[in-house]
Amino acid sequence: MAGRPSKYEERFCDEMEAFMAQGYSATAFAGHIGVSRSTIDNWAKEYPEFLEALNRAKAKRLLEWEKIGLKVAREGGTGGQSTMITFGLKNMGGCEWFDKQQLEHSGKDGGPIETVELSPLEAARRIIFALEKGLREQQGK
Repeated sequence: MAGRPSKYEERFCDEMEAFMAQGYSATAFAGHIGVSRSTIDNWAKEYPEFLEALNRAKAKRLLEWEKIGLKVAREGGTGGQSTMITFGLKNMGGCEWFDKQQLEHSGKDGGPIETVELSPLEAARRIIFALEKGLREQQGK
């Protein structure tokens, strides 16, 4: 069973690069030419030249956003410009623009966390002890 013929045309490579160089996303380009984002993704899988154009287009889009961001950083912005630029760069900038947060847990004085293996019976005893202690504290208030 054959599917619909593809709407893909080689000219979309250059058109996408020019469009995204203005700061628009691949999804916006899809809307611009009247296809869905999944069509863009499928074309990238099926046509190597389109995938390469998409990668160049993403780099050009990031360049535009960085230019805008630098302008706001140098000259100031109004409203939510800084927030929008930050959000945009973090989400499209890949490994160059991200907000990495790392949590580390440590034990006493920064050392390793001590662990103890308990038998099921000992674990049950400790749970009962903690529950009884909590009840005593509640009644004492």
